[in-house]
Amino acid sequence: MSDESGMAFVVVLHLASDRKSMLTDIISRWTQMPVCEATDDVVLLANQVYVIPPGVIATLAGGKLHLRQLAVDVPREATPIDTFFDSVAADLGDAAIGVILSGTGHDGSLGMKAIKAQGGFTLAQGSDGTAPQHTGMPSSAIATGAVDIVASVENMAQHIMAMRNTPAPDPKRRPSPSQINDARLQICETLRARVGHDFSQYKDKTFLRRVERRMQVLGIGSIAAYVTRIDADHAEALLLFRDLLIGVTQFFRDEAAFRAVEKTVIPRLFAGKGASDTVRVWVPGCATGEEAYSLAILLREHMDALDAVPKVQLFATDIDEPAIATARAGRYPATLLEGLSTARRDRYFMRQESSYIITKEVRDLCTFSAHSLVRDPPFSRMDLVSCRNLLIYLDVDLQASVIPAFHYSLVPDGVLLLGNSESVARHDDLFAPIDKEHRIFARRAGPSPQRHVPARTIDHSLSDVAQKADGATATRTDGAKSDWSRALNQASARVLERFALPYVVVTADGNLIHYSSHVGGYLQPALGPPSQSVFDLARRGLQLSLRAALRSAVQSGRPINQAATIETDDGAQVALTLIVEPLPGPQDTRPYLIVSKDTGVKRPSTAAISADDDALGLVSQMEREMCDAQEQFQSLNEEHETALEELRSSNEELHSVNEELQSSNEELETSKEEIQSINEEMQTINAQLSTKVDELDRANSDLRNLFESTRVATVFLDQDMIIRGFTPDVAKIYSLIPTDRGRPLTNIVSRLDYPGLRDDVAEVVQTLEPIERRVTRDDGQAHYLVRILPYRAPDSSVDGSVITFVDVTMIVEAEAHQRLLVDELNHRVKNMLAVVVSLATKTLRRAGTLEEFSEVFLGRVHALTAAYTLLSEESWSEVRLSDVIEEELKPFVSTDKPNVILDGPPIPLDPRGALAIGMAIHELATNAVKYGALSVQDGSVLVTWAVETGTDSDELVMEWVERDGPQVTVPTQRGFGTTLIERGLAHDLSGTVDLEFAPSGLRARLRAPLKSGAIKAPSKKDEQ
Repeated sequence: MSDESGMAFVVVLHLASDRKSMLTDIISRWTQMPVCEATDDVVLLANQVYVIPPGVIATLAGGKLHLRQLAVDVPREATPIDTFFDSVAADLGDAAIGVILSGTGHDGSLGMKAIKAQGGFTLAQGSDGTAPQHTGMPSSAIATGAVDIVASVENMAQHIMAMRNTPAPDPKRRPSPSQINDARLQICETLRARVGHDFSQYKDKTFLRRVERRMQVLGIGSIAAYVTRIDADHAEALLLFRDLLIGVTQFFRDEAAFRAVEKTVIPRLFAGKGASDTVRVWVPGCATGEEAYSLAILLREHMDALDAVPKVQLFATDIDEPAIATARAGRYPATLLEGLSTARRDRYFMRQESSYIITKEVRDLCTFSAHSLVRDPPFSRMDLVSCRNLLIYLDVDLQASVIPAFHYSLVPDGVLLLGNSESVARHDDLFAPIDKEHRIFARRAGPSPQRHVPARTIDHSLSDVAQKADGATATRTDGAKSDWSRALNQASARVLERFALPYVVVTADGNLIHYSSHVGGYLQPALGPPSQSVFDLARRGLQLSLRAALRSAVQSGRPINQAATIETDDGAQVALTLIVEPLPGPQDTRPYLIVSKDTGVKRPSTAAISADDDALGLVSQMEREMCDAQEQFQSLNEEHETALEELRSSNEELHSVNEELQSSNEELETSKEEIQSINEEMQTINAQLSTKVDELDRANSDLRNLFESTRVATVFLDQDMIIRGFTPDVAKIYSLIPTDRGRPLTNIVSRLDYPGLRDDVAEVVQTLEPIERRVTRDDGQAHYLVRILPYRAPDSSVDGSVITFVDVTMIVEAEAHQRLLVDELNHRVKNMLAVVVSLATKTLRRAGTLEEFSEVFLGRVHALTAAYTLLSEESWSEVRLSDVIEEELKPFVSTDKPNVILDGPPIPLDPRGALAIGMAIHELATNAVKYGALSVQDGSVLVTWAVETGTDSDELVMEWVERDGPQVTVPTQRGFGTTLIERGLAHDLSGTVDLEFAPSGLRARLRAPLKSGAIKAPSKKDEQ
């Protein structure tokens, strides 16, 4: 592309990472320019290739490339290429060049239309060479009709250079206006033959501008060469046809006009209509349907406010069948909905991937069909005709045919809506203004004019006719016209007008086509209604001769000279010669030239002859008149006999035609009954189809809800591992977005440590045997069970594979926890046996009798058993400190009064901490029962605990306080229980114990740091 100064530069977007180096190398070879990666706003330099990295939105304005990063917390924009192409078209106009290479989705299609609408050059990668790996983007662009050249990557450079290097036309060899017009008519004739549409009455400048653009695209320097090219190339005729139909349309284009329609026109359409009535709207030239749907939305909004709603039919037509197909689909990318308010977009459109679909309540109002406003009969009984920005492309003569067609289409007081640059000024008798500013008109009462398309070549034929009548010979060759030919033509016309013989051109029936000046001496208006018959306009005495001469020329096909006389206003008779000559043309429509040549003989009237005149002269004059009358009578008689024969033949033909019509009528009646029967069947089928469509919609909705609600990540692949669909949970495993459908799964970044996925999928497709694998996420925090199964088509053939990812993280963690519990149990059993042996040994040494040994030993074993029982109930995970203390003190709690008081927060303990603290509580309780507060009836024990914040770490501080017991004295020797408490806390909890033998009762303070891991700080949930 290049800016106004002619500076050339290249901007490349959306390169896949796996093909980036190859494509940039190709582009660099194309352009012979260095490549740089743009990461910030840059002023574009000449002869430079700028590569835009993924995740960046680029726009062009004022020769500067503006870049912005996509925010990570918002969805990715679906059309970065459309956004860039739109800005390029606006900034560079016809100097812009758009190229679409391999890619998925439809991004770039609308941008290509924007570039082409501004006169730029567009190319898309085709299959005639290096075919695109992914055809989505180029195919979508080609389908819009906005692509000038479809070529392989290898051939694109030469097309671009050929277009840019097309030589400017030489002013000295520039064709004359008549040659350009002849070429235009030849191109129109080729288009009419190839595509069935006549553009001869398209505005000349607009038509030639489109032709010049195609010449530039093809590198053709002369219009004569282009005429040869389009005549030989059918595809080029279609491309020019598409260029001529490029329409600029959008939703609610010209908001002021649509507001006027909403307030003025729409209520008028529904006024006085009930549920049994119909509102009919016609939108000719609807293109891709945006304007039709805009009107349908206004109609629907008004219908929602009515109590009795009439039926609404909106007919939208165009000659561009691909555009009609787009309109029927009702699917539009987000960029085309910019004219809609957010409320209307949410109300009347459904979001589907990166595009929007018109809702069913609006779509059902519209009927789209292919129809030519010029060639086909107009629609009828319409309440509104909206034809905005179409008439500006038609010349005056064709507008004069189309506007009466609108008058015919509308009901009385129907409304016509035109574009801002259009008017019905030449047809004020047909339409009255309602809102001149917004081009809204009402149909006037009265019959519609006869609709016809004027011929554009009649002037040339009449000039030739005039030259023949004057006896002049004109030798015309296509290559001999010079710049002064127009002056000569004007001089010839002037001479013919002033000095040539009077002439008229008529049909074989005598109807006038054209007449020259100075025919007043031979033709004059007749009484009664206006007539186009030359016989009705001929002066007295000329009718019979004129009829006979024309009849002879029609029958013989050669020139006829006929003597005739006419009677002047003063009664005198003038002799003249009538020359009737057939002109070139088809036999059934051939025109005829009639030239009247005065012989200079004038005879006075009978009343003017005096008595002194020679009687013989009078007799001679009367004899001549008698001969003329006999000849005329003979001619009239022959004509009458011929007419009788023709009438007899026509009568026989009419009888035959009548019989055929009766037969046809019977067949039509039969056909009508058959059609009625078929129509009933079609209605039944249509009802069944509607039911099936509703069922399909519900099934699709159920399937979509199933995909969105299931917690199983699933990916559907074809046989080449191309993504067909996926459930939302796949996003936790693969970085997938809706536009990734159609891309290989192996090109998507995965968070799984699963290098053998491709081989496993290939094996399943080949063997049809499912495969299961357990894989781990790359961060090790999640585990999945991967199942790969064959995907079966409706005919049971294998058409790909289905991969499901079941999250088994909790199962893996449970298995790990179970293994940990088993290991912990084994460890605890070994430790417990060692503890039991140690308890037995120590107790045996200190026990004086067997009973004393049994009591002490069994008590300590029961303490261990209580803690183990509590841990077993919690699956050896965590227990609360309060539960451990309650379990150990349960045998010593009095039922008469509270002798054990517990106070402290809920602190979790692991098995190691629970056993150590449980053993300490048991030893303290046993000592209190034997010697302390629990040995008397009024004694009590207070156990409190809390977490205190220390300098190094937090600590659990637990206090044992005995009250109202016997007086305590300091023991003379250290007991085994004290040793057991100290060793257990130090070994298992890195803790300490302080014993105070106060006279009022024993005080014990246990400390254990939380950093050991056996004790945990209470959580907010535990505290609640």
